[in-house]
Amino acid sequence: MQGDKNALIEIAQYFDSEKELIEYLGYHIIETNENQVAKRIVEENCLFTATEISIDNKTSKSDFINFLNRKLNEITFSKLADAFLITPLEKRPVNIEFRAATENKLKDLQKAKIEILNKEWVKNANIENLIQKKDPKCLLIISSELFKIRYRFNVHHFNENEYIDLLSLLTNLEFGVENEKKEISWHIDKDFYPESSLNLLIYLSANYKDFVWDEQKGKFVNSKIQITKPDKETELFQQLNNENDTIALNAFTELTNCNPEQVIKLANEYNGARIEHNYAVGTFPYRFLKQLVQLVSVYKVNEINYNSNSKVKQYINNLKADMLFKDRRKLEDEIINNLSLNDISSFEYWALINENFWDLTYSAGRILDIFYSNHFDEILNKPVQLELYLKKSSLFDELGIIGICNNYLVKFTNLKDAGISKLNSIETSDNDVKLQIEKAKNICNISLKAPNDTKKINDANDDFKVDNIRQSILNISKIQDQEKMEDSLTEFLSKISYYQIEEAIKGIEHIEFKESNWKKYSFLERDFGFFTYDNFDTVTTRIEFLRDYKKYSEFDLYKNMLSKSGLNYFNIDKTLNYDKIYEALKYNVVVAFVGGGGGKQDNEVYSIIKLLELTNKTTLGYPKKICNSNGIYGCDSQDRANYWMQFLVDNKLLKEEHNEPVSFHYE
Repeated sequence: MQGDKNALIEIAQYFDSEKELIEYLGYHIIETNENQVAKRIVEENCLFTATEISIDNKTSKSDFINFLNRKLNEITFSKLADAFLITPLEKRPVNIEFRAATENKLKDLQKAKIEILNKEWVKNANIENLIQKKDPKCLLIISSELFKIRYRFNVHHFNENEYIDLLSLLTNLEFGVENEKKEISWHIDKDFYPESSLNLLIYLSANYKDFVWDEQKGKFVNSKIQITKPDKETELFQQLNNENDTIALNAFTELTNCNPEQVIKLANEYNGARIEHNYAVGTFPYRFLKQLVQLVSVYKVNEINYNSNSKVKQYINNLKADMLFKDRRKLEDEIINNLSLNDISSFEYWALINENFWDLTYSAGRILDIFYSNHFDEILNKPVQLELYLKKSSLFDELGIIGICNNYLVKFTNLKDAGISKLNSIETSDNDVKLQIEKAKNICNISLKAPNDTKKINDANDDFKVDNIRQSILNISKIQDQEKMEDSLTEFLSKISYYQIEEAIKGIEHIEFKESNWKKYSFLERDFGFFTYDNFDTVTTRIEFLRDYKKYSEFDLYKNMLSKSGLNYFNIDKTLNYDKIYEALKYNVVVAFVGGGGGKQDNEVYSIIKLLELTNKTTLGYPKKICNSNGIYGCDSQDRANYWMQFLVDNKLLKEEHNEPVSFHYE
C-alpha cells in the first residue's frame, strides 16, 4: 500500500501456501488459507490488466514470480490510484456517458456546497486551492481521492457520495461508467466494487484538461463530450429521497404513470445501488414501482378509472386517519358494500401507494378479503375480470413484501372442476396469466382441511398458577437492575389469570419502566384481548377498565366490549348468532394487504372466542388465555378461530351455507 515493490516479491512466496488461518471481517469469522489472503491483497493493491496477468485460484507462486521477473522494471506505483500498475491509467480504454444534472439535484448540491468544500479530504488533497484557481486538475484529484478510499478488506468508507457530489457541483453533470458487470452505473458512490470508480479515474486521467471553466455558467464545461438530457423518469426518481414527504410521494405516484420500461430499468438500478428514499414512499418503493407501473398499464388497457376515482380516493384518505375501532369497522363495511369490481382495482392501487400507513393497510387487508369472497362468483363468470384478477395476483406476488398480496390465488381453494373449467376458458397471450392459471388449477383441487394445531399448549401459551400477587410484584420491583426488573415483571404478569387482573394492575401502578409503560400493560390486550380500551398507559383508561371489570362477569365484560364497538353477535333472544360469529372468525383476524409489520390484528375475535368458550364450557384444549405474551407481540387468535369454525360446523350450529371462498389467510 506504500508502493514498495519488494512487497510484491515477498508476498509471492505465499501463493502456494495452504496454511490455514482465520480472518475477522466485522462479526464474521472467515476460515481461509495464506494463498487466498495473499492473492486478495495483490488484487486490492494492483491494477494489472488481464493481458498482463490474471490473479485467480490457479495462479501459482511460480506464475507470479515469473511475471515479476519479466515485468518488474515496468511496474510503477500510481499515486493517483494508490496501486501498482504497468499500463498507465491514461492509456486505458473506458466507456463513459454524461447526463445533465437535474434542477432538483443542482439545488440540493448548492445547499450542500459550503459543507462539502469544508470537508477534511478536500483540504488535505489541495482540491480547494485548485478549485479557486479554476484548474480542471481538481476533477482528476477528486476522482483519485474517491478511488483511494475503495473497499479493501475490512476497511470501508461511507462518504463516497461527497466525492461524486463535488464532481457534479463543479460540472453540473452526472457521470456514468462501466461497473464490474460491464453495465453503465450512474451511482458510482453506491457501487461496492471499485471498477466504476476506477473507470472514472481512468477517464479523467486522460481527459481532465478538456474541461474548461466557464465563468458565465459557473462550471467546468467540455465541448468534446455529448451530454444527454435527463428524462422525466430520472428526474422523478431523484425526488424520491426529497425531505418533503409530499414531493417524494407525488413523484412516486407520478412514476406509476410513466414509461414502464424506463421505470423498471431505473427501479432495478436504484434498488441494486440501495439508494436512500423518503419513508413516505413506502418500505420497498423500487420493488413497488416495478409492479405498480405494470399494474397501471393493465388498468389502462382495461379502461379502469384507477387514478381519478374520487370515491375511492376519499375512502383511502379516511382510512389513513386515526379513529376508534367502532368508526373504522363501520367505514370498512361501508367500503365493502359500496365498491364495484372496477372500484376495487382503484382501491388496490391507492392502498399500495399509501403502504406505509399501517392502519390503512390492515383495513385494506380485511376489505379486500371480504370483498373478493363476496364477488368471486362474478369474477369467475366474467373472463375479463378473471384474467385481470390473475394478472394482479402475479404482480402483487412480486412486490417482495409480506401480506395478503401474496395470497390472491388462495380464493380458488376447493373450487374443483367448476373453477378449473372457468380457468381453462381464459384465452390469453400473457405469460404471467398463463402461469397463474396453472397454479390456480392446482389450488382448485386442494380440499378444505380440518384444523390441526399440534401446539395448543406451549411455552408462550399455558395455564400457570401464581399466588401472592402483591408480594411477588413488590419483590420484583426491588431488583436493582432496571432491565432485569422489567423483564421479570412482564414475565410474571404474563402468567396471571383473569381473576387476578385487578390486583395486578393496582400492584404495578407505581412501578416505572425506563422507556415506556406500554410494555408493562401489554398483557391486558395481548393476553386477554381487551381490544376496545384506548390506551392502558393512561390512568383514565385503567380506571374505565377496572370499573367495567368489577361491574361485569367475564362473559358480560367481553359482550360489553363488543357492544361498545358497535358489534352485535347475538340473536333477538340473546343467544349467540353463530352465523355472524362464523364470518367474524373467518375474516376478522386481519392480515395486512401489504407489510404492516407482519403481525395479525385480532380485533374482536378473541372476545367472540371467550363468549363461545364460556357458553359451550370448553376451550377446545387451549389454555384459558390467548397468550402468555411476556411483553412481546407474538400471539394471535387464528388457530383458535379455525377450531371454533370447525366446531360450529361439526355441531350443526350454522343455519347458512357459508360456501364463499376461503379467507386470504386460510392455511
